[in-house]
Amino acid sequence: MLGFFGRVLHIDLSSRTWTVAEVPDQVLAQYLGGKGLAAHLLLEHAPPGVDALAPANPFIIATGPASSSGLPPASRYGLFSKSPQTGIFAESYAGGHIAPRIKATGYDAIVLRGTSEQPAFLEISDEGVAFHDAAPFWGLDAYEAEAALEQAVGKEARAIVIGPAGERGVVFACVGNDRGRQAGRTGLGAVLGSKRVKGLVFHGRAECPLFDPSGVRAYTRYLLEKGREDPSARNYRTYGTPMVVAIANRAGAFPSSYGSAGTVPHWER
Repeated sequence: MLGFFGRVLHIDLSSRTWTVAEVPDQVLAQYLGGKGLAAHLLLEHAPPGVDALAPANPFIIATGPASSSGLPPASRYGLFSKSPQTGIFAESYAGGHIAPRIKATGYDAIVLRGTSEQPAFLEISDEGVAFHDAAPFWGLDAYEAEAALEQAVGKEARAIVIGPAGERGVVFACVGNDRGRQAGRTGLGAVLGSKRVKGLVFHGRAECPLFDPSGVRAYTRYLLEKGREDPSARNYRTYGTPMVVAIANRAGAFPSSYGSAGTVPHWER
């Protein structure tokens, strides 16, 4: 199916082994996008009632069919698991430059299970998985760890990492990338920390075919030109998500209390 590789990488951290599973086109069509595919994989591989910080709880990384297309809004990746903060479905997203690097490994999703005996970081590419010792990096904050892991691997690689909060199981711990982007919702940094994984580093040359590459390139140019002219787009680049808080709260669309309410009285803080 165009936009997908039809492959999921499964990594067992306890045994330090990995396998690749083929994904049928009908599954990709039914659960279109990284979020749908990851939700399907979580339902398939998470034991009922599993504790969020238990080795059996899967930690899933997914990209979408447009993640390597060059489209500016598509440069995002998603993390999925069971949340240590809420005890239910966890999803969190971040932008930056890393999503195309994840996609270039040649997998639509990556599923981590088990727990590493020692602190580790993973190098994932289109050639497979390498397990590295993360003891020298354990305790570093996310900014320091990201730079250190990328330097250790080289190859123009990009990393997602946790800081001390994730290592210690703080239930709202984030996963960071691109020196300031965070997959900040539902405490997925704690899930990664429970698996004793400091981070994952991605690089590769796998290319995912699109149905209309020239049309995507033309639409990308249009979006970039429009973005340069639009003051709200410039503000969003400068201030990020916080600029949306007042607007969303006034519209009753601020997803508070885990999506059960649309406003919060203390939004100014």
